[in-house]
Order: sequence, then structure tokens, then C-alpha cells
Amino acid sequence: MGSPTETIGRPSHASSRMVNAVAWTGAATWVAQLASWGYIAIVARILTPADYGLIGMANVPLGFLMIASEFGVGNAVIMLPDLTHRQISQLNTVAVACGFTLFVVSCFAAYVLGMFFRAPELPLVIMVLSSTLIITSFKTVPDALLQREFRFSLLAKIQAAQAIAFGVTAVTSALSGAAYWSLVIANLTGATTATLLVLRSRKHTFAWPQFSSLRQSLLFSAHVFGRSVAWYYNSSADFMVVGRMLGESALGSYTAAWNIAEQPQRKLSDLVTRVAPPYFSNAQGDVAALRKYVLTITQAVSLFALPASLGLLLVADDFVYLALGPKWVGAVLPLQLLAIYSAARCLTSFFAPLLNVIGQSRFVMWNHILAAVYFTVAFYFASHWGIAAVALVWALLYPFIGVPLYLRLFKQIELSWRSYWQSMRPAATASLIMLIGFLIFRNALLSSIGPYSRLPAEIIACVAIYFIALFALHRDELQRLLTMMRGGRRE
Repeated sequence: MGSPTETIGRPSHASSRMVNAVAWTGAATWVAQLASWGYIAIVARILTPADYGLIGMANVPLGFLMIASEFGVGNAVIMLPDLTHRQISQLNTVAVACGFTLFVVSCFAAYVLGMFFRAPELPLVIMVLSSTLIITSFKTVPDALLQREFRFSLLAKIQAAQAIAFGVTAVTSALSGAAYWSLVIANLTGATTATLLVLRSRKHTFAWPQFSSLRQSLLFSAHVFGRSVAWYYNSSADFMVVGRMLGESALGSYTAAWNIAEQPQRKLSDLVTRVAPPYFSNAQGDVAALRKYVLTITQAVSLFALPASLGLLLVADDFVYLALGPKWVGAVLPLQLLAIYSAARCLTSFFAPLLNVIGQSRFVMWNHILAAVYFTVAFYFASHWGIAAVALVWALLYPFIGVPLYLRLFKQIELSWRSYWQSMRPAATASLIMLIGFLIFRNALLSSIGPYSRLPAEIIACVAIYFIALFALHRDELQRLLTMMRGGRRE
């Protein structure tokens, strides 16, 4: 059993490389995100809401089909280190075959969706956008191999190049009068750019699939696929219920709250779940190394996730009033509730891929399938009390997803709760001090001023109190983390 006083200690070379890779990927992600916001601001002034609405309709089936087209093949390549060269070649063929098959399915479904949404332009848009299923299928295995080989600085550059290609194409096409087709063309350009750059860096051969030799990897892929579909459905069910039961206005407020609470944390979760699996796979069977990874990631993620979520909860009322306007006041309480959930999800985001690596993929799949059922029922009943009650479902029921993952993971890698708490302690104690200091500061000095002056002061106060507490109480832990970020070897 892991020692009750086990801590992160001196950074190993592998841990340093992982933290450094997270830093590389995070930098590229946020540069791409900032560039995307700039492009969106320009394009949104040219296009109409109807143009965006049409693309939104097309994305309803494509979001699911993108998950289905990958079928967990990329995860299998990353997380099953014993795959032979020939088996990977066979999986490469499976990935491309899935892309072509689902492209055909999407084309047939396009006409049905056009009639459902009463949008005659929609079928052609769906058909053209569906070609990305074919394009990206060719990079599924090569991209996974680049991750498996820890080439994250290269992948970060490819991600940035994709964002730039998308943005430049979207702006150019919109200025030329392409209307909603500018977004379609931009998506195709971004997907093609990323695929070509990945293939230029890491090609792999194809082989005719022999399913007897792929039994283990395809079973693993099916479990990952089942979990991904269940989560995709679960994270869409609340929007469907709110839209159906409460109408467009309520859905608009709920969507605004969700995007503000979830997007920053999702960026952090996505980059961790992109970088960490190859390191988990490389350490299969080494329980001590896996414990070290869990503690390192938890400490790094909690340092950002906890204060960000708590800070958003504290300033939500002023933030919504200034950023969105008085008509969006209904989004404040849902935003605060979703901020609580978002922090919890961020801390457990890498548990599923780690459990997949250590042979628990079936457990992870059924955990999420069951959650999709009881969350949907809860969303329906909660909708009778408004969008705040729907948001509360996430905060109240997410432990029913997270706690089983905690229990199974801690048992498998022999990790004690005390050790886990020690990794979270710097962020938790500094966040608690930030909360107390903020409430005192706001009530004593800011209660009499308007939101335009109050919000900047609140944000500065949160950041200042948090970092002062962090440096005063946990300087050694921060120094170790910074050493990891500087010490990871780059390609």
C-alpha cells in the first residue's frame, strides 16, 4: 500500500517530461484559442445568426460521427504498447474504413436532418462537412503514434497551424461573400492542414485487417468508444431537455452559463488527457510510477482549476452583468453551480484514460453508460424548477461518476487518500484563504461601488490573495513544479 505520507518528492525525468509536454501543449492551445476568438470576432460581424445556426444544425450529427469514426483506435494505439507494427497497420486501415463508412452514413442522414430542421440548404452543407471524416481518418493512427512517441512540441505546432489555417480561411471567405460556406471551407482547410502536417511527420503503412489478431485491441477500442458515446450523450442531454421543456430563452441562458464555466476548464482537461496517456502506457505495471503521475498531475491541475472555479463563483454576478448584460441575469446561479462541477470534473479528467491503460476500460465504459441514464432522468425532473436546478444536477450527481473512478483507481495503484490530499493541499489551502480574504475585502471596501469598478478590483484581489498565500505557504512545492516545467527534455 502507498505510504500515507507519500508526496511528490524530487521530480523524476519522466514526470518532468510530462509536465513540460503539458506546458508546450497548453501554450499552443491558448495561443490557438486567442487567435480563434479574434477570427470569430471578425467573422461574426460579417455573417448573420442564420449562417451560424445552419452550421450549428450540421454539427449536431457531426459531433457524434467524429467520435464514431475514430472508434477508439487512436486510444488503442497509444495505450496498448504491445501492438506489433503489422497490427498498427491493420488498425490504420480500420480507422480509414470507419471514416469512409460514416461519410456515406452522414450523406444519407443529411436529407432526413434537412427535413427535420426544415432547412433545404442543410443536406449539402452536411455532406461537404462530412468529408472531414475521411480527411481526419488518415491521421488517426499517425497522430496517436506521435503522442506515443512523446512528440508533443511538434503536435502543439500542428495544432497552432490548424487554428491559423482555419482562421485565415474563414476571414478571407467571409470577406469574399461566401456566407455560411466560409465556415464550411474553413473547417475543411483546418482539417486538411492538420492531416497533411501529421502525415508529413509520421506516416504508417496499411494492412488488410485480420480481426483474429486485433481481438484485444478492438475490444479495448469498443470500450473506449462506448465511454465516449455515453459521455457525449450525457453532456448533450441537459441541453436537449432544457430546450424541449423550457424553451429557447432558457436554453440561451443555460448555454451561456455552461460555456463560461466549462470552456476554460475543458481546455485544461483536454490538454492533460491528450498528453498523459502515452506516459501512463509507458509505465504500465509500474505502480509507483503511476502513483507519481497521479500526484503530479493532481497538484498541477488543482493549482489552476480550484482558484479559477472558486473565483468564477465569487464574481459571477458582476461578470455576467458586465460581460453579457442585464438581460442575462438568469445565467448567474447556473454559472455558479456549474463552476463547482467544472472543478471536480477537471480533477478527475485523466482518471478514465489511466484506468483504461491498467485494464479497467470495461468498468469505465459502464460507469459512464449508467451515468447517461440517471443524469437524463434527473435533468428531466429538475427542469420543472428551471435551469438552476438542471445545473445543480451536475454538482450533485457528478460524485456518482467520480467516486467510483476514485475508488477503483486508488485500489489499482495502491494510492492512499492522505497522499492524494497532500498533492491538492497547496491549491486547496490557498483557495480557502482567497475565499475568506475576498469576502472580507468585498464587504469592507467594495460594497458601495458599481460593478464596472468592482469587477476589476475583485479579480485583482482574488489573484493577489491566492498567489500571496501560495508563495507564503507552499513555496517548495511550487519550486518543484517549476523545475519540472523547465527540466523536461524537448524533441
